[in-house]
Amino acid sequence: MAPSLENLPQYIHDAVARIAPEQGFTPGQFKISFEVGSGKGDGFAADMFRARITEDGRELVVLCKVPPVNEARRQHFGATIIYEREFEAYSKFLPAIFEFQRERGVTEELGEGFFNVPKCYLAYFEAEKEETAILMEDLRLRGYRMWNKMIPVDYEHVKLLMVQLGRLHAVSFAMKDQRPEIFEPFKVSDPFSMMVDGNEPVMGMIQTSFERAIGLLNPEDKLLPKLLAFKSTLFQDLKDLMNPALCEPYAVLGHGDCWINNMIFSYKNGTPSDIVLLDWQICRYVSPALDLLYFIFCCTDGEFRRKHYDDMIRTYHQSLSQLLQKLGGDSARQFPYPVLLRQLGQHGRFGLLMAACLTPMLVSESRDLPDMEQLAERFEETRTMTLEVKTDETERRYRKRMGEVLRDVAAFGENAKAAEGLGVRTLLLYACGLCEVYVWDV
Repeated sequence: MAPSLENLPQYIHDAVARIAPEQGFTPGQFKISFEVGSGKGDGFAADMFRARITEDGRELVVLCKVPPVNEARRQHFGATIIYEREFEAYSKFLPAIFEFQRERGVTEELGEGFFNVPKCYLAYFEAEKEETAILMEDLRLRGYRMWNKMIPVDYEHVKLLMVQLGRLHAVSFAMKDQRPEIFEPFKVSDPFSMMVDGNEPVMGMIQTSFERAIGLLNPEDKLLPKLLAFKSTLFQDLKDLMNPALCEPYAVLGHGDCWINNMIFSYKNGTPSDIVLLDWQICRYVSPALDLLYFIFCCTDGEFRRKHYDDMIRTYHQSLSQLLQKLGGDSARQFPYPVLLRQLGQHGRFGLLMAACLTPMLVSESRDLPDMEQLAERFEETRTMTLEVKTDETERRYRKRMGEVLRDVAAFGENAKAAEGLGVRTLLLYACGLCEVYVWDV
């Protein structure tokens, strides 16, 4: 079931009406209509609506991101912290990032910095009223398209992301070093860990997803005891992995929710030419490795990792180094390549856990996904919640995709002692921090 227009709160109408005059529409003369902007299974914690502002043949289409209209879904999947965080991202963090770059001569026109977010018309948040809305440009009207989440992402699309993540993280290193007083408010806690803590439905889904993933292993698999040990301390480990104290002085403001449905691409002659990062609800001050691990383990497959992992990590770090230098910094001092590899190894379990949670959605047709509103309402009665979709084809895709993640961990781990000379692929040799051999070859 898609979000409904029937109970759309009045404050959302008011928010759209507020920006209309700012965009050249005449007060009292324009009209506003709404339509659903997202489909079944598109998100846990927000609804999307499309607002059309019209006047005398002129039209402006605005995407409105708001908390779930459904009360049960808002109660179990919504969290004030994530709405406030996205408000802060669009009203404070991202504008400061853009301004810092411009001050150092890096502008949108040069195509060298990080400016790859949608235009935001309004970021609104009122905690006491429990009201929040992000009004932004609908990039699809300019030809941007989303990747099909069911297909593992290919080389050219991943490369675009690695370049932009490198640039995003580079600005953090530059601001921390040169303008620490401006960067200090960027050191925000992780909203995901705060949202999970004590949230019975979310914790239950994470636990169930992880159990389902490790259930793919044979009982004699050498990896199984380590994964079972990880399971016993799962939520504390998750908090630790997102604790910036474990990676200082190398923590950055990361995107936080770096999977394929939170980015959109433009194309030239059929080739991806640009990427825009969406959904900043979980931006957080953490290890830069988390964004990389989240995406690579969730959104690529085993064949891609075997062929291109080295290249992608080097592309990321090269992009970071190039922008950091333009901003007056030095990656050799502020974020050396061996430190990146170490961060990836120390935080690798995060990638495995996110893959366990997200893969069921990635391999499912939208029509086969459970209805989030019904799921939330059913939890009121059963106190259980799972995203598992029981169709044969979905199960086949799940076992292949998740099995490749587990095989990467197991196969590369068993060959760790023979790993010298393999370069950055070392990450996969001790992927998820579950293997004891660390090999640095940079």
